[in-house]
Amino acid sequence: MPLCERLKIVSGICSSITIDRMLMLAMIVPSFVLAQPPSPSAPSSNPDAIVGPQPSHWRKLTIKEKLRYDWRRLFEPDNIVFAGMGAAVDQLREHPREWGEGWDAFATRYGSHLGQYVIQRSIMFPVQAVEHEDTRYFPSRKKGLRGRLGDALLQTVRRIDDDGERMPAYSEFFGDYGAAAISRFVWWPRRFHNGSAIFIAGSDTVLIDAGINVFHEFAPDVKRRLHLAH
Repeated sequence: MPLCERLKIVSGICSSITIDRMLMLAMIVPSFVLAQPPSPSAPSSNPDAIVGPQPSHWRKLTIKEKLRYDWRRLFEPDNIVFAGMGAAVDQLREHPREWGEGWDAFATRYGSHLGQYVIQRSIMFPVQAVEHEDTRYFPSRKKGLRGRLGDALLQTVRRIDDDGERMPAYSEFFGDYGAAAISRFVWWPRRFHNGSAIFIAGSDTVLIDAGINVFHEFAPDVKRRLHLAH
């Protein structure tokens, strides 16, 4: 591969990841600003006594319950909003440029994000069923911001299995990179029919999912602070 093409690929990877980090920070920073800080008099937590996000009220879900949970989550408003945010970022970047500008182009990009999300969820369910994986988000039981942030990010790549033990988030990786591959080869322009484009798109989704987990972790604090402010 010529050097100029290699440099273009590296540049594309860097710019894409930078945009997604900015988008993730846009969701995380307000949560940190408004989140309720821990009380100075609160006793320090023992990291060995608190096993991250697994709550005491956790119970195993049946296959039917997992399907019902995934079906309900598919239509959650925040996922529709995040898809719109991703489409807006792509619109500002004119990515891909073949889709042009204007409202029609934005509708195409928004539809692409929604389509990729539906494919992602469609892949995730059979994987979690086979691997006995629980994809629910569990709020952290830790008190400090750093511990809660760590638990939120950890749940992007680690999940709880049907026995209540930690396991790799197989459904996350298969869903994110599988949906990226299908979308790039089915409706994206031909120049994206390659491994580097799939890797970038799949990694983008992992980053966005990490940001969504952080949002879910700190959103209750934000709501509580806003309520107290009124």
